Amino acid sequence: MTQNGNSSAVDIIGKVTAKAQADADFRSQYVKNPKEVLAEAGLNIPDDVRVHIIVGNPTNGDIPSSTAHDVYLVVPQVSEHIGDQSLASAASASCTGTASTCFCLPSTASCASTASTQSCS
Repeated sequence: MTQNGNSSAVDIIGKVTAKAQADADFRSQYVKNPKEVLAEAGLNIPDDVRVHIIVGNPTNGDIPSSTAHDVYLVVPQVSEHIGDQSLASAASASCTGTASTCFCLPSTASCASTASTQSCS
C-alpha cells in the first residue's frame, strides 16, 4: 500500500469511513469500488489485494479475518441524523474519546488504530 502526501493509511481510511457514514451516495460508491475510492483519497492498494467493506455494526466474530489478499473494513451504521450541532458536539467529544477506526493490515505485525487520548485544549 502506498500513500500520497503526508496522510497515513489509518488517517485516510478514517476520513473515508467518516464520509461514508454521513453520505449514503458516497457509501454506496465505497462499497461498490473501495480501491478506487481509497485511491482517490490518497491510498493506493496493490492489485493483488481485495478490499471488502462491511456496512453495519457487526460483532468481532462476524468480521472475517483479513489475509494477505483480502482486507475487511467496517463502516459502522449511524443511527441518528448528524447535523451541524451534532458534528460540533462530536468534534469536541472526540478530543477526549477513544478509537474511531481500527483495522489490521496482514502485511504488518500489528494493528493500526486512530485514537485520541488527549484533550484539544
